[in-house]
Amino acid sequence: MKNRDNYFNREGQESFVDIFEKDDIKNGQNFPRHWHEHLQIYYFIRGTAKLECGKNCFEVQEGDLAVVNCNELHYLESTSDNLVFYTIRVEPAFLYSNHEDLLQAKYLAPITLNRIEFHNFIAGDTELLEIVKKVLEEYYNKQIGYELAVKGGIYFLIVRLLRCHVQHILTQTELEEREHTLLRFKPVFEMIESNYCEKITLSQLAETIGFSVHHFCRTFKQLTGKTTTDYMNHIRLDKAVYYLKQSDCNITEIALKCGFENINYFSRVFKKYYSVSPTQYRKLNKLNTGF
Repeated sequence: MKNRDNYFNREGQESFVDIFEKDDIKNGQNFPRHWHEHLQIYYFIRGTAKLECGKNCFEVQEGDLAVVNCNELHYLESTSDNLVFYTIRVEPAFLYSNHEDLLQAKYLAPITLNRIEFHNFIAGDTELLEIVKKVLEEYYNKQIGYELAVKGGIYFLIVRLLRCHVQHILTQTELEEREHTLLRFKPVFEMIESNYCEKITLSQLAETIGFSVHHFCRTFKQLTGKTTTDYMNHIRLDKAVYYLKQSDCNITEIALKCGFENINYFSRVFKKYYSVSPTQYRKLNKLNTGF
């Protein structure tokens, strides 16, 4: 699954674990959908954001934790100007010892191989939060032995996830099917991301990967948890929200820029997702930001 455009290459990062703070994703900005082979934990300390992990979508805020499983397509968009969060990236293999043992076979290998999936959104788990805070404290203070303390903290973190936050344990067949499908559908995601402002038909998308329309729709829903129409509308609305917040374009111009040919349909879909009209959303955003 390497050498893919939306695959995160961690070459050049710190060898034993990657931990960093992000505070430069402003309201309406995002990082693109991507995946990587390591386990990732987010700790949100300020602001709000929308987070997608696989089929799941969440609104996150101060104090929340989120887990991105290995090889899980994910996307984050800030919904505030003061978003600050920490990212802890862990390759499960870094926890391995030099000798194969029962612990690796029973616990670590299934995580590395994506056999164990954790819940993505975690709120209210004070024990897990304290573990994350301790890992961050050790990492940034860098007192003697901090590498050992960080590694030990991540062991505790994984134990807590295993005890309280396992969502699903995949069979080998399920795992292979998911990986194969994700790779097979990569051109579809690329087409939608690159051409969201144009009309895209189901036939075009299905033809891209050689599926019948019926097979394509069923598999797409299984993979993303959304119908193709819902998924494309979601992408288009993400762009619309950005224009509403960051530009002076009128509502019709924004609708056309984002691939909605009918202004009434755009307004109806927007209100369905955000509970207010595009015009009301823009007014509320200006009030909240003081523009």
